[in-house]
Amino acid sequence: MYPVPDRRLTPEENVRGAVEIFGRELVVEWCEALVRGDAPDDDSRYPDIAWLKGHIGWPDHWSRVWGARGLMHIGPPAHPEIVIDALTDDAWRVREMALKVVTRYDLDDPHGRVAKLLEDPVERVRLQAKRALGVPPSAR
Repeated sequence: MYPVPDRRLTPEENVRGAVEIFGRELVVEWCEALVRGDAPDDDSRYPDIAWLKGHIGWPDHWSRVWGARGLMHIGPPAHPEIVIDALTDDAWRVREMALKVVTRYDLDDPHGRVAKLLEDPVERVRLQAKRALGVPPSAR
């Protein structure tokens, strides 16, 4: 049985607390499994999703978002290709959060997926793609 996080904390504070309790390796593995879609929000192998400020029972794409957000705060990811693959996710919030991880940790994008997101139908994704590519704020 895992301890439960303090819901009053920020996502960053919570995920850092999870690292202190469960270890960075397990939390990164968990976040990557979430991003890949290989772990549901109530997966008994991992801590309570509340450590990522998530909620059980929300639509599936939210688990992928929470996993990426966790990686953003405790990364870099052990397997950057998982985050790069998330740039093609059907859910725009997953693409946006994956771009934030790419930006924060300057992840290599060998297939040019970030540049392709400059044409994303969602403005928030396009803006984050520009940040990831280093487009100056004045040009956004």
